[in-house]
Amino acid sequence: MTSIAGFINRVGKATIRQALKGETAEARANAVQKIGRDIRSVQLSDAERAFATKLMDRICVDVSALVRRALSITLQSSQNLPRHIARALIEDIDSIAVPILASSPVLTDEDLVDVLRSKAADKIRAIAQRKTLSMHISQAIISFGDGVATARVAANDGALISRETAEMIAELHADDDLIREAALSRHDMPPAVIAKLIEHSTDKIDANLRTYPGVSEMQAGLIARNTRERAQSFVICEGWPEDRLRAYARSLDKSGKLTPRFILRCAGRGDLRFVTMALSILAGQTVEKTRLMVFSSTGLGAKAVALKARFTASQVEILTACIQTYLSVEAENRAASSSKFQLYVAERLVTMELNLPDEINADLLDILDVHSGLRQVA
Repeated sequence: MTSIAGFINRVGKATIRQALKGETAEARANAVQKIGRDIRSVQLSDAERAFATKLMDRICVDVSALVRRALSITLQSSQNLPRHIARALIEDIDSIAVPILASSPVLTDEDLVDVLRSKAADKIRAIAQRKTLSMHISQAIISFGDGVATARVAANDGALISRETAEMIAELHADDDLIREAALSRHDMPPAVIAKLIEHSTDKIDANLRTYPGVSEMQAGLIARNTRERAQSFVICEGWPEDRLRAYARSLDKSGKLTPRFILRCAGRGDLRFVTMALSILAGQTVEKTRLMVFSSTGLGAKAVALKARFTASQVEILTACIQTYLSVEAENRAASSSKFQLYVAERLVTMELNLPDEINADLLDILDVHSGLRQVA
C-alpha cells in the first residue's frame, strides 16, 4: 500500500469526494473540516504532502466562502499548510484571511508586509495579535494600522518593539486611553516613553480640570501634579533590573520630575530600590555608595545623602523614618509578600507622629484602602 493510499484510507474516499464535489457548500465545508483536522497535526511523507497540497489547491478555489473558511480555520496554526495556499487565503475576504494572518506559522515577514501595505483594517488587526512579531512588522503595524491595531501591538508581549516604535506610539496615540494603558503595562517599554505617556495624561487632566466651575488654576495644577507623581511611582515594577530603574530615574530627572517629594512617595511605599537609585542621581554619586549610606544602621548615612540630594530638614526626617520602618519591617517579616510588606510599611508610617505632607498621607491611605478591600473580598 502506497503512502498516498494510506492517506486516502485514513481520511476516507467519501470525505475527499464530498469535499470536492458535494452538492451543497455546507456538505463540502464539513468534509473540508474533517480533512483539515487530519492534515494539520500528522507527520506527512513527501508523497502524502504532495497529494494533500493538490487537494488543498482545489479546495482553495471553491466558489463558496464557507468552504474556503473551513480550510482557513482548521489549518490556521498548522505547519502543514503550504505557504502558497496560505498566501492565497490571506488575499481572500476578511473572514477567511484573518485566522491565517493571526496564527499561521508558515507566513514570512514579507507576506505580512504585503498585507500591511493594503491598509485593510481587520487584516492588520489580525497580524497585530500574532504570537510573535519582529520589530520591523511591529513598526509597520503602527505606521499602517489604526488605533485598535496599535493597542494590540502594545498589549502583545510577543511583539518586539524598538525604541523608535515606542516613541511613535507615544507621539501618535498618547491621547488614546486603551493604547496608553497597554503601552504602560509592557515590560520592555523604554522608561523615557513611560514618563512621557504619564506626563501627557496628567497634562490632559490639568487642562480638563481648568474648565470645571469652581476649580482654580492652582487647584487644577495641584491635582494634576499629585496624580502624575502617584502614577510615576506606582508604574515602577518590582522586577525591574537596575539598568531600567536607572534609565527611568534619569528620564524623570531630565524633565525635572525627580524631586524629593517624588522620592518620598516611593519611600512611603517601601520601594527602597528606586529610592536608592534616585538619591544617587540627585546626590551625584554611585549607586553602591548610596546603598551603603541608605542602609547604614545609624541612619546618619541616609541623612547625609538626602541633604546632598537637596532634601529639606523635614523631608530628611520623613525619609529616614521611612527607611527605618522599612528595615524594621524587613527584619520582622522576611517571608512576607511584597504586597503585604508594603502594607506593614504604610501602617507604621501612618501611626507614627510625623508631620507628613497631605499627599504622602494620601498615598499611604490608598495602600491601606486597597488591602482592606482585598481582605473583605477574601
